[in-house]
Amino acid sequence: MTDRHADINRSTIIDGSSSTNLTPEMQALLKNLTGTRAAAGLQTKQLPALSSAFNTQLLPHLLLDPFSLTPAYHMRVERKTFADVVIGVPTVKRDKESYLLITLTHLIDGLTEEDLTSTLIVVMVGETDLEYVLNTARQIETLFPKHVENGLVEVISPPASYYPDLDALPLTLGDSQKRVKWRTKQNLDTIFLMAYAQSCGAFYLMLEDDVVAKNKYMQDIKQFTTATTTSTPDWFFIEYCQVGGIGKLFRSADLIRFITYVQLFYNNLPIDWLLESYLADKVCTIDKTSKACGKNKEMIRPKYKTSLFQHIGLYSSLKGKIQKVKDSHFGTVPTFYPHSNPPATAKTTIPEHSDHTLQRAYDGHTYFWGVKPKKGDTMDFTFNKPTVIEKYTFRSGNVEHVSDKITECAVDLLSVNGSYIHIGFFDEFGLADGEVKKDTGPLTSVRLRFLKDSAYWVILSEIELKPPDPEAR
Repeated sequence: MTDRHADINRSTIIDGSSSTNLTPEMQALLKNLTGTRAAAGLQTKQLPALSSAFNTQLLPHLLLDPFSLTPAYHMRVERKTFADVVIGVPTVKRDKESYLLITLTHLIDGLTEEDLTSTLIVVMVGETDLEYVLNTARQIETLFPKHVENGLVEVISPPASYYPDLDALPLTLGDSQKRVKWRTKQNLDTIFLMAYAQSCGAFYLMLEDDVVAKNKYMQDIKQFTTATTTSTPDWFFIEYCQVGGIGKLFRSADLIRFITYVQLFYNNLPIDWLLESYLADKVCTIDKTSKACGKNKEMIRPKYKTSLFQHIGLYSSLKGKIQKVKDSHFGTVPTFYPHSNPPATAKTTIPEHSDHTLQRAYDGHTYFWGVKPKKGDTMDFTFNKPTVIEKYTFRSGNVEHVSDKITECAVDLLSVNGSYIHIGFFDEFGLADGEVKKDTGPLTSVRLRFLKDSAYWVILSEIELKPPDPEAR
């Protein structure tokens, strides 16, 4: 590479980054990536901060760091042309599977030669772990080197100071702390990406990181947008997919108003609800019927005749949440996840269905399927010899039986001295996972204990009891 931003050594990257205190692992990674676009993406202090009205008034924590609105990471190549359409693809670490590279493949393959020069794809990695961000950028550069080099694909990530304390958010809508934290961060990620993209192109296409696109989708978007602007010039966004926040096309000039609206209510509603409420606030009045309101909203949200994008994600970015969505492009979805667990005997007081026994599930041959557990029912995993456990994961339900999940259930440990230690519960999505304190010592068994009767059968699709790594000692 001849670009001056790519020909930098490791010390320059570290000195020029908007992030400090790089870990030894990050420094070693950067040494191996010297001269790549991915490594150059760490030089962000020279970038202007994202600007939006009332930022510091509505998000006062931004005042704590002068770089809170400056991307912590930015992999890009300067382009001379202004994009017709900027495609925004936010992504985060997912619980089980990442669909990002599948999504990017479909988006790029669906563009014509003409589209390649007039389109910009911005991937925003909503993580503050720079090592993860850098590895994601490197994967993208490795898979799409030509499209990174010609400026079609950029990667950005926000600094840690952009986010408020997500563990101290007020609870709203009666949701759990886990869900409130997830949707609040999703809102903040959405408007960070919008704020960056608004100056990069004439239109902004809102997508997610787990979609596939129809071939030549951009040609359809341009033709329909042109026709719609003539017939309905006051549209706010055009729907090219009717699922959630996927396939919504905005004029870039209109984004600032929606960004400000989300800043007002980012802790109150999920992003797709905020889209709906913004439309209602824009065209509905209290003296009209809901039918009239709906008609007015349809006037400023034209819909394309078919969906140009299809959702493929099974595992939500909200840890533990399963979305029952299948797609022929994606292939077979597993119904269970096996692990090499320590030798143990697995027994339960719950009636077992067919060959979906707890022992076979623990040994990684299938999932456990039990008939309507009662309060006080247990699942016990008794080790052949006292065993130290570092982490545990119990995932219930699967794509074929989403409702067969465990919720009202405790996780207990039985120590070698004969006493039970309570360490956790299954959450609202049927997931129990966590770490075991190092001073807990060897265990005799692990028990799952039902606190209420279940209205459904239950499935355990993943059982992992992980001992410490001997090489890490």
